[in-house]
Amino acid sequence: MKILFLLTKRQPPSSRLRVMNCLDAYRAAGVEPTVMPIPSSLLGRIQMLRAVAQNDVVLIQKKTSFHPIELALMRRLNPRIIFDMDDAVMLHELEHHQPLTGKNLIKFIRTVNHCATVVAGNRFLAAFAEPNCKRVYELPTPIDTHRYELKDYSAPSDKVIIGWVGVRGNLHYLKRLEVVFQKLCAEFPDVYLKIVSNDFIDMSGVRIIKERWALDKEIEALRSFDIGIMPLDDTLWARGKCGYKILQYMGVGVPAVASPVGINSEFIRHGETGFLASSPEDWYTALKVLVAERQMRQEFGLKGRGLVEDHYSQNYFSAQYLKVFREVAKLV
Repeated sequence: MKILFLLTKRQPPSSRLRVMNCLDAYRAAGVEPTVMPIPSSLLGRIQMLRAVAQNDVVLIQKKTSFHPIELALMRRLNPRIIFDMDDAVMLHELEHHQPLTGKNLIKFIRTVNHCATVVAGNRFLAAFAEPNCKRVYELPTPIDTHRYELKDYSAPSDKVIIGWVGVRGNLHYLKRLEVVFQKLCAEFPDVYLKIVSNDFIDMSGVRIIKERWALDKEIEALRSFDIGIMPLDDTLWARGKCGYKILQYMGVGVPAVASPVGINSEFIRHGETGFLASSPEDWYTALKVLVAERQMRQEFGLKGRGLVEDHYSQNYFSAQYLKVFREVAKLV
């Protein structure tokens, strides 16, 4: 089976996590993958259309800006097209705090109408595709459990690290918990907030460790956490997030505390692998318990790791996607 993967030129993390990291598993299963950054030139687009016709299945990841004529040509050349997404591409204005105009929703609907199947990172995203596509699957972005080493709980430490990994644009979620962090730092002299990002903020009365994010050091940074957090506002854009941070925390055996928004409520088993927290009071209570109870942190973390291995590992993801490929390949 020959599969063409059409990816955006900028290669966001989802391209690496949902496509590139899985190629070896696909090859081992007899798939011949071809990865093509979507070209912008006319000649490049012609070559792309030729490749569409030459493969058994085509996967478009997140790209919704194809011209209607291009989409019609692609479907005519190969009706076995999959659209893959792990964020709310139909609501992109909200990511930049802009008013909704509907233009991205129109492009999304137009794209999905030309696809045989949609694979979405969560139930919220899948619901947008279902009215316009007969075959819609949910597959959260996976964790490579071979790379994600467990945290060493036997190592002595004089700090309890509440950790967050993310980008500059999401630092405001942390800022809203400033009072919570202030209370914890005042009550527990060994508590620190660690921010792993491309930018940082300061908070009065909060001991902050700042570490610049780097792919080759990311897992080491995650393993330094004692508690991982993912605060969110309950917005349409946030509901489209695929909770990857939570899987990263659990992947290294660290308990997670998160807002009960979107898929977060599916990933975290409240009181077993972490806690779901809505209000500042909820956040304070959940974090205080985990700060004070080292044994609980370890128990929650190991249960979370088991959950990732069973349902959210790269091996599981690749195996499920292969089933989708084989089903789509049978379509006329």
